[in-house]
Amino acid sequence: MKLKLFALFMVMGLALSACGAGSAEPASGGEGGGTVVLILPEEPTTLNYFLADAAIVRQVADATSMTGLVTIDETGNFVPVLAEGLPTISDDYLTVTWKLMAGLKWSDGEALTSDDVRFTIEVLSNPNSGAVVGVSGFDLIADVETPDDLTTVITYSEPYPGYLDQFAYGLFPRHATGAPEDMANWEWNRAPVSAGPFIVSNWESGKRITLTRNPNYYEEGKPYFDEAVFEIVPEPAAQTAMMKNGEAQFHLWPGEFKADYDELLKGTAQQYLLPGIWNMALDFNLSAPFDGDPSADAPHPILGDIRVRQAIAHAIDYETLQKDVLQGSVSDSTNPFAYGWYQCDLPRKYGFDVEAANKLLDEAGWVMGDDGIRVAKGAMYAKDGTRLSLELQGYTAFDPLQSTEEFIVENLKAVGIEARIQNYDFSIIFGTYEENSPRMVGDYDMLIFDRGFTTEPQSYNFDAYHSSRIPSAENPTGGNYFRWVNADVDKALETAGSSFDIETRKAAYCEVGQAVLDDLPQVYLYLFQDNYGVADKLEGYTLNTWGSMSWGIQDWKFKE
Repeated sequence: MKLKLFALFMVMGLALSACGAGSAEPASGGEGGGTVVLILPEEPTTLNYFLADAAIVRQVADATSMTGLVTIDETGNFVPVLAEGLPTISDDYLTVTWKLMAGLKWSDGEALTSDDVRFTIEVLSNPNSGAVVGVSGFDLIADVETPDDLTTVITYSEPYPGYLDQFAYGLFPRHATGAPEDMANWEWNRAPVSAGPFIVSNWESGKRITLTRNPNYYEEGKPYFDEAVFEIVPEPAAQTAMMKNGEAQFHLWPGEFKADYDELLKGTAQQYLLPGIWNMALDFNLSAPFDGDPSADAPHPILGDIRVRQAIAHAIDYETLQKDVLQGSVSDSTNPFAYGWYQCDLPRKYGFDVEAANKLLDEAGWVMGDDGIRVAKGAMYAKDGTRLSLELQGYTAFDPLQSTEEFIVENLKAVGIEARIQNYDFSIIFGTYEENSPRMVGDYDMLIFDRGFTTEPQSYNFDAYHSSRIPSAENPTGGNYFRWVNADVDKALETAGSSFDIETRKAAYCEVGQAVLDDLPQVYLYLFQDNYGVADKLEGYTLNTWGSMSWGIQDWKFKE
């Protein structure tokens, strides 16, 4: 049976067209040349998408290592890239057949074949590979056959509706990487042999990553630029100055609001906004921190009582945060499923209500102290006299996040909760279990950051919410860092990951979303519009909600 179920992965109501100046068609042939400069606020630790769930990795990796069999285009649909077309799937949904385009080469000139697809499966299905994202469903692959260099036949042990998404984020060359279980240590992670438009020619740590044209790129005459240079510039004012002075042409996440940015850079560049996938949430650790036990066995002494979490949710003035603090640059969000075909329109259960927050804290055994901060007196898990003080962790170099944190601190203080801001680099917040990242080993109170996922949500959400995915030494890549255990959520996620009926899947995801509202492992705050600053002289780009700043970079060039 041909791929009749492709419609399952279409975005309903979030189709985007090419934006503004980016709608121009690129010139034919090899016209162009020159260097395009892109601004990053922080340096990625790797270009291997599967080793890091930080968005900063994708900004560079989309231009080189993240070239897969398919990609998600600006309308939210899967379209073929290295595959000659979308795969066929059998009537029982168990066998998927992919066909590569003929004549493909890796950037070092070696042939790209079905054996590399097989090798990619070997790596991502290996539990010791170190992969922390993008591995959902690989454990369901029962058999792989490669009858010729272009054909890969994959048999699943049970139907898996995310089969397209599995191959959207890059392939690994068997000849230029290493053992699957040693993926975290591959040299390839920072200097990938890839099938993308560019290859890494120089990486000056803390300064810049320079990419040069891939001589074996499969689209003849592309990319148009000779070089793409990613400048690492942490200071927002310096970023804007580079754009104003014409030293850079693409600016990731400008700190200024659109009107201010456009006025400041008038005649040089402008800021574009588009529907985003970046959903800001305040996350709670439900287990005891700093006890040497990363499991969910021991409750957090403060946050283990749901009444405290409910009070925190009630204390936040969402409307003022969205409209005044962030000047309307965001929209309201109440749950993980805020966009796409799986969008769940669920009302906020614990809205802004200071009186309700105070009542809950009183009932939970937290009495107001002389300095305006509550202390435990008959609390469920905390010893009497314990101060109601929590650390709020976020990441650095992003002004909207800092403003959000400061606003929440004031909101919580008004009901007697002390929140102490502690921001870290991406590499710490999004670090691994082996690196003792606080969220992975369970040594934190509250986290705040924005997260997003693609038109196929199963991989991210299973990893984030299923109780089998709590991080531990035995399960170091698990993503359920809330330490949340809910049997109904587990069942709903298993249903969503095995059904091919779109309405069944959406209902299951909305059940998960409602459970988030009920149990409060996290509180959703708002949904970002994505924003990029783009030089007026640049053309050929397409802004893609589902991509990154460098998505489609092979089509960019300067105006004549």
